[in-house]
Amino acid sequence: MNKPIIPAPATPMTLSQTLIRQTILSFSLVLCTTLGCQTAGMKVSDGSGMWPGLLADDPIQRMQTIHLIQQTGDRSQTPLLFPLLNDQDRWVRYNARAAILILSGPHRESAPDYRYLSDRSALRKAPKEHQAWWQQLFPGSSG
Repeated sequence: MNKPIIPAPATPMTLSQTLIRQTILSFSLVLCTTLGCQTAGMKVSDGSGMWPGLLADDPIQRMQTIHLIQQTGDRSQTPLLFPLLNDQDRWVRYNARAAILILSGPHRESAPDYRYLSDRSALRKAPKEHQAWWQQLFPGSSG
């Protein structure tokens, strides 16, 4: 018969071992929170902005960038979303429109008509229509 293997009792840590362990854990935590979570500033999507994800080939990355812009609540970034109303991916178009409406606040009721599933010819007009609408609402903000 096989006897069960019983682990050896753990030896208690000395005070110096405990201090070293706590120091390493504290240093790791500080390192992760200050350096590990910070990334270099995003490069400009249009050559002067902060959102390179708007030009990404991957539609998911473009949508994530749209959501980040929306979450900032910074209306000055909204004009960067207008070209995405004519994007090849329907979900990018949908999310761009939603972000534009959210950032417009109570003015969303006056937004131009837009159907994100429209044919390409109708979609081509959307960026200019939205830019003109935005310029009326917030003069000087469309760049």
